[in-house]
Amino acid sequence: MRKNLIYLIALFIIISIKLFAANEPLVPEDFIPASDTFIIKKEKPDAVIIADTLFAKDGIITLDGRVKATRLNDILTCGKALLSNKPQWILATIRPSLFRKESVLETRVVREMNITAKNIYLGKDDGLLSASDTVVVTIDETTWDLATHTRVIITSDDLIGKEDSERLIFSGNVKIYEPEGENPSDGKGDRLDYLRKRSLAVLSSSAGNALINTWELNPDTNQKEKRSLKGKRVIYNTLTKEGISE
Repeated sequence: MRKNLIYLIALFIIISIKLFAANEPLVPEDFIPASDTFIIKKEKPDAVIIADTLFAKDGIITLDGRVKATRLNDILTCGKALLSNKPQWILATIRPSLFRKESVLETRVVREMNITAKNIYLGKDDGLLSASDTVVVTIDETTWDLATHTRVIITSDDLIGKEDSERLIFSGNVKIYEPEGENPSDGKGDRLDYLRKRSLAVLSSSAGNALINTWELNPDTNQKEKRSLKGKRVIYNTLTKEGISE
């Protein structure tokens, strides 16, 4: 008799819970979350970010450990990052690296660019890219027919660029190097403007010390000979190896 009574009570509780769940939504319609930080939107995100740990305070998210942010053609990795949603930007520190791959119609090349620095900033709203302290940029360009491949390494103190501009501006102790087999080219200056769509490097120096050491073919001997270009401004094409100084 006692067992039957316990069974009936348990059955009554289960039925009551089911009826309550059927009539009452798990989340009330008038529920308002305390913050929109963790709202999952229905549309596909334009960026995906992963990390070991996450901490949010005052609208700023701190990401720690094996941070990886992927957006369109960009992959940003680092050990730590600060992230803002309004306005949208990310500041990467602890061995940050930004990799970008793009196809350039104007010169018909596929360009792969990798940036390392002490700090890397990417802003979506302002379209700003900046890197500071011990900046190293490696640029690989391969023609669409795979016939030509070039590599350029640029180092500087600072780097700045805009999403809607083809220009990357390097400043402070700028050096450029092309490790091309037996005929490497190098240069230096106070500033370097790299025009991405045209593969042009423009070195400048107010003191007239902008310098590019490159190689050109001597038609008489059919041998490459070293050529130095020096002046306040040196314009150098990283694909054709042609240059002029002013």
